[in-house]
Amino acid sequence: MSRAKNPKYESMSLEELKANMEKSRKQLEHAIHNKNILEQRKRLVERKERSHRLIVKGAEFEKAFPLSRDLEQEDVQDVMDQLQNSSYNKSIVRQVHIASLHKEQQQITEAVEKTEKGDDS
Repeated sequence: MSRAKNPKYESMSLEELKANMEKSRKQLEHAIHNKNILEQRKRLVERKERSHRLIVKGAEFEKAFPLSRDLEQEDVQDVMDQLQNSSYNKSIVRQVHIASLHKEQQQITEAVEKTEKGDDS
C-alpha cells in the first residue's frame, strides 16, 4: 500500500515514517528470533521423544529376547536382519499395525461422539 493511499501514513513526516519502519524492522527481527527459538525447542522435543521411543522399544526387545543382552551390536543387527527378512514376522507386524490403527480410529470416533453429546468426562 502506497503512502498516498493510506490515510494513516499520509499525515506522517519522513522522520516518523523512518521511525515506524525501524520499529517494524525490530519487531520482524524479534519475531524471527522467536521463531528460531521455537524451532530449536521443537527439534529438541522431537529428539527426546525419539530417544525415549528407541529406549522403550529396545527394552521390549530385551524383555522378549533376554539372551540378546549378551550379544554384540553386530550380532543383534544380524538377528534383526533375519527377523526383518521373515515374511511371517512382516505379517505379524502388519497385523499389529492395522489393529493399532483401528484402535486409534475407534478412540477418535468415541471422542467425537462424546463431544457431540456434550459429555466432557
